Amino acid sequence: MVILGVRIEFYEKVGDVGEPSQNMLGALYRDHGFRAAGVPGVGELFSLTSLRVGPREHYVGVDFTGHGPFLPVRAVEHYPTPMDDEGNPPSWWDRSAEPSANVVLHTTMTDDPILRRKMLARFAAPDSGWVGLFPQPGVQLTELDRLWWELRDAGSGTSPDIDPGA
Repeated sequence: MVILGVRIEFYEKVGDVGEPSQNMLGALYRDHGFRAAGVPGVGELFSLTSLRVGPREHYVGVDFTGHGPFLPVRAVEHYPTPMDDEGNPPSWWDRSAEPSANVVLHTTMTDDPILRRKMLARFAAPDSGWVGLFPQPGVQLTELDRLWWELRDAGSGTSPDIDPGA
């Protein structure tokens, strides 16, 4: 078994695997949040049921790009743990004592504000372990960033107009 982290990057337009995607809108990530049988390679499919998006019929705001309830892996970032001569992490090491890898997934984000809110609410729940980053060059706080922090600060990850079971 291996420990994986996942970063979901949202773009206005997603390119094919091996091609760049255009106009990044932001990302969600969770380091060390998953255990897997192995590290998937670039182009292999990653199941969204392992993420916090809920049942397939509730995958609001996520573009499957023709792969069913999967997204292809766009990159794999490896985080080996350095060790001293005795096999222990050195004192300066400030990450996990276990090596890990992050898989990077690309998708689009819906333009529908209600669906976007529902999708982000699933990840913003305080117990989710997910972190949201929605910066845009030259802009202090984007609409997606404001929405993320509104949902995160709500304490429950939802607002009164969202059914958490939906």
